[in-house]
Order: sequence, then C-alpha cells, then structure tokens
Amino acid sequence: MDLPRVVFFGRTGADALAFFNLDLAAWRGQRVLDCPGGPGSFTALARAAGVESVAADPLYDLSMAELEQRCRDDVAFTMERLARSASVRPDFDLSRFRQGKMQALEAFLADRRDHPEAYRAAALPSLPFEAASFDLVLCGHLLFCYAPIADGGLSEQPDFDLDWHRRALAELLRVSRREVRLYPAHTIERRPRVHPWVEPLLASLPPGWQGQLEDTAYDEGFEGETPMLRLRRGDAG
Repeated sequence: MDLPRVVFFGRTGADALAFFNLDLAAWRGQRVLDCPGGPGSFTALARAAGVESVAADPLYDLSMAELEQRCRDDVAFTMERLARSASVRPDFDLSRFRQGKMQALEAFLADRRDHPEAYRAAALPSLPFEAASFDLVLCGHLLFCYAPIADGGLSEQPDFDLDWHRRALAELLRVSRREVRLYPAHTIERRPRVHPWVEPLLASLPPGWQGQLEDTAYDEGFEGETPMLRLRRGDAG
C-alpha cells in the first residue's frame, strides 16, 4: 500500500499501550510526549491514569471542525486503500479497525475541547520544547512507517528519507530525559521485517543512549514480527 501524504487518523489509547508495550502505572506522576498525537485518545487515557501527557501534531492549529473532517476524510481514504491492499491478511477485521479510529476521534475531540493546553501544534524535526522536558517520548506511525516505499515504508515521495529520520530521532532524544519509544520499527508489508534504517539510526545514537527492539502483541493485519524500538538514556535519574 502506498500513501501520498501522512494521513490524519489516530489509535485508541488501548492500542497505543499495546504497540508501545506501555504500563501507565509505571509512569504515574511523570511527563509524557506523544508526537505525533494525531486524533488519538492516548493523551486522555494517560491523564486519567495520573500521567501528565502532551500531544504534538502539525495539524493541531486547525479548528475542531477542520480536524474532525480531515480525520474522517483520511480514514475513508485509507480504508479504501486497505480494502484492496495485499499488505494485510485476508482475515484482518477492517470494520473493527475503522471503528477504533472513530472511537479514538471522538475521545480526542472531547479531550481537546476540555484540555486544549495539552495539544500543541508542532512538527518533527523541530519541536518547541526544552531539552529533557519529558520523561518519556512516544512516536507512533511516522518514523519508518512513512519511509519511501522502496525502503519498506508507505510514502510515494522521498520526504521522509534517512537524513530526515536522523534529524527527527535526534529531536525526540533531545526533548526526552529518560526514554523514547518508536512504533513501528518494521517494514510495512504483509510479512514485515525489521526496518533497514533501524541499524544506522542505532549506530548514530548520541552518547549515553542505548536502544533495543521489543516484540509487541499489537495486530495491524501483518504476519510475523512487528517490533517496537525502545531507546533508553543510561544517565537518567
């Protein structure tokens, strides 16, 4: 499957916990950044669990009505692509997948109305946050996912090349005090493999940072390993 742009739809908070291998109880009282947050419900779920969560996305400067319409349009667009894609298993429940996107959207809209301060308009590879201002930084369905098709991603254009990935990851590490988690860390195809850019990105980590792949149980219609990349700073207090 190929996508001409980054689509604006989100995952439920429960989905995010699954693909980030995340236990919110372990982060209670800590500060977490979800970037890009999209129209997802993670920030609302995290706040309810006692985690201070901020979401960042380049589209957050749009109005509520514009955000909702953009999400609905992008869900419809993506579902049409998925319905005729050979990248997902025939038994994958696309109806349930779509339902999750709509549930996430409704929770996102409600939370953004009630807590607008938790949603910041910002885009990688340059974020408006101070260094080490978050304990945990999450980045879902952007890095690796939107790499060029020839490199195992979804992008029809070379916007998110390896150099962009290096700069984006450096920025995520800059604003994190303890951890960064990235999902997916695999190619986007029916039988995924570890993304070929994982190795060069790990090789260029700044001093003090270490990374490892972790298996996840999250099901997005693929067959085989769908790892998450977990990066930890050794000198974090």
